[in-house]
Amino acid sequence: MKFTAWEARRHIESSYKAALFRLGRRLESFTENADSISELITLFHQYSKTKTFGDWAQALAHTFVTNTLEENARTWRQAAAMSGQGGIIREALKQEMYGPVGRRVDELIAENANYIKSVPLILGEDLTKHIQTKAFEGSRTAYQSEEFKSLVGDMSRNHARLISRTETAKAMSALTQARAEATGHDWYIWHTTKDQRVRDSHRHMDGVLCRFSDPPAPEELIGERSAGSYGPGNIYNCRCYAEPVFLWEEVSWPHRIYANGAISVMTERQFRETFGLEAA
Repeated sequence: MKFTAWEARRHIESSYKAALFRLGRRLESFTENADSISELITLFHQYSKTKTFGDWAQALAHTFVTNTLEENARTWRQAAAMSGQGGIIREALKQEMYGPVGRRVDELIAENANYIKSVPLILGEDLTKHIQTKAFEGSRTAYQSEEFKSLVGDMSRNHARLISRTETAKAMSALTQARAEATGHDWYIWHTTKDQRVRDSHRHMDGVLCRFSDPPAPEELIGERSAGSYGPGNIYNCRCYAEPVFLWEEVSWPHRIYANGAISVMTERQFRETFGLEAA
């Protein structure tokens, strides 16, 4: 049962990105109020500590996570209804904010608020590194050039794109996993977006049956330098997503299975004997 709805929704990512673009324009405007690059970076640091910015970051994080939570819940209801488990899932969704899902929501809000608050600091660090490597002149004339202003704008927009893409996928993935664990659905199918931008290590994972409780290390599986163990959507710029298994009857056999650090092909019988799943 494949739902593209399991993917991180584009409209949530777009709204998040638009808000971060506005932040970028605000930071870019600081170039008009500083006489040097060091002054500009100081302004970034001061702004990052203001109550106004902190409140805005908290509100943006809350809206983003809440929208993702609602979108993810809608997908769960659709998938559960088609699998005949609608009633069970609906009851679980009613109570979820008092358990692991609610705690994960609070964690996601805090993580994203802190991430947003760090944007001015990260931009300042990146500017410092760029200036050191490109040897920008220290004069006010060079500092106020259109080239420099464009640099600040480009960097802020690049941060906005990376943050919105990565955090949207991570939030959707985290909520899918929290709900899966709360409802006893440990197994999922790893899906990629199947385009040219997919990492080789993730392309290797496409269609593989995995467990949330046993995350793979995709890079290690193809002999690349390890990026650690993680599920779909849980690394920078990843657009992969997990499709929890509701009906084992709809899993095709033989199937590629990840377990204990390796991928193997199993028949339905081998899978049932190995993992003791009566439903499989």
